[in-house]
Amino acid sequence: MSAPGPPPDPNLVPNPVVPVDPGVLTDPGALAALYPGLSGVPPARPTGAPSLGHGLALDDGDLVTDPRTGGPAGNQGPETLLQALLLAVETQLGTDRLNTVFGFDRLALGRYALEAPARKEYIRMELLRCLSGDRRIADVREVFFQDDQRYRDLRPDLAPATYERIVQTARASREYTVYAIVETIASSTLILTSGGRLD
Repeated sequence: MSAPGPPPDPNLVPNPVVPVDPGVLTDPGALAALYPGLSGVPPARPTGAPSLGHGLALDDGDLVTDPRTGGPAGNQGPETLLQALLLAVETQLGTDRLNTVFGFDRLALGRYALEAPARKEYIRMELLRCLSGDRRIADVREVFFQDDQRYRDLRPDLAPATYERIVQTARASREYTVYAIVETIASSTLILTSGGRLD
């Protein structure tokens, strides 16, 4: 028994078959493009370089106040990434209860009786692990110290006598500066510096 109503329109095709690519049904971007405004489908992402993030500005771990608004100041882009990387290097490995692999293991330097070259190599490997743990880092290009030949190669303007003084001072005081060159997912390059004693 059929419900009463107007007769079917002869121009309409009942249950038309529409070929659909199965990938469209699982790709949120394709669904958003085909059905804009469809509930549950996230909006399409803007094209361009990936974002390096937004965050709250920190000064030595404390929130910075925005002088215009009186509220917390924010940062974005490379400043946010740089702040996050410095926080990761300054955090002792294992002290974050939610992410125990976050941080830099500087206590291990004092655990073993190693000479300066072995300690420098450990710092290189630990910085590589620590920095590459951030998803916004595409590649850690180089990690070197100021007494390495690579530092001299990148500073052709440095006089040989000045470079020798830098090397001798670092080795005598055991105060080293380490440089890390990283490439971000936004195809930008950052140079991070940090220093301290190798004791």
